[in-house]
Order: sequence, then structure tokens, then C-alpha cells
Amino acid sequence: MTNAPLLSFDLDRTYPAPPERVWAAFTRADLLERWVLPDPEWRLAKCEVDAREGGGYRLRFGPRPDGDAYSEVATFAVFEPVERLVFDVLTEGEGTSERSRCTVLLLPVEGGTRLELTVEGLSGPQAAEHLRTGWQWCLEGIAAQLDAAAL
Repeated sequence: MTNAPLLSFDLDRTYPAPPERVWAAFTRADLLERWVLPDPEWRLAKCEVDAREGGGYRLRFGPRPDGDAYSEVATFAVFEPVERLVFDVLTEGEGTSERSRCTVLLLPVEGGTRLELTVEGLSGPQAAEHLRTGWQWCLEGIAAQLDAAAL
């Protein structure tokens, strides 16, 4: 039996917030910039969001002090407010160019929202592991942003 390379992964997280607040974290630049960094030692140099189908987001981020090592451009292929967001992402920088497709489902559950994330179309296991780690940090960042907004 051979193991196929990991070219996709799934993550999920339940937040004690309504789906509208979790949706806003993905579709408002002022909220996205609070959680999108995949490493707490990095900074964000640019964050723009065009919240509509066919729109997307543009980021520049990376290690301090400049935060300008990587760019990430996403296009919203499916934009179903407060339920489903599908976006195609191109991440480039420091000799890396990676494409992926991300699907975010927001499911109302008792006491909050369950976010289910699928990332697919990756070039290989190393890219999948790096993006999985980055997305795990991001899902934690959403939790922190939602907690801070509740205060």
C-alpha cells in the first residue's frame, strides 16, 4: 500500500459567535487584518477586500520589520453570505508560488458557529503542511479577534 501525497486538508473550529460575525471576519478588511497573519512574529503591510462574488482580497505580509515578503491574492468564486465562501488563492514570495482553493462553510450550532475549512489543489505535501500550519494559526486568530470584539 502506498500513501498518496497530502494535496488537501480539512480543519474545523467552533466559535461562540453568530455566523454573521464569523462571516464578517472573512469579508471586512478591518477584521481580516486582525487574524490573517500566519505567524505572530509577522506583520501585515497591505490588506484590501472586495466583498462580492468575483471580488476577493489582497494581502502583503511577512517577517518584521517590513512585512513585505509574501503576497496573497484571492478571488471569491462563490460568495453566499453567512453560509459559504469559496476562494482561489495565489501566494507568492521568497521563491514560492502556490495556488489553492479554499472552501469555508459556516454552520449555525447551539451557542455559536462551526467553521469547516477545506484547502485543496496544493502542489505537494510540504506546501500542504505549511498551509495547514498557517491556517491553524489563522483559525486561532479568528477566535482571538471574536473574543476581543465581544469585550
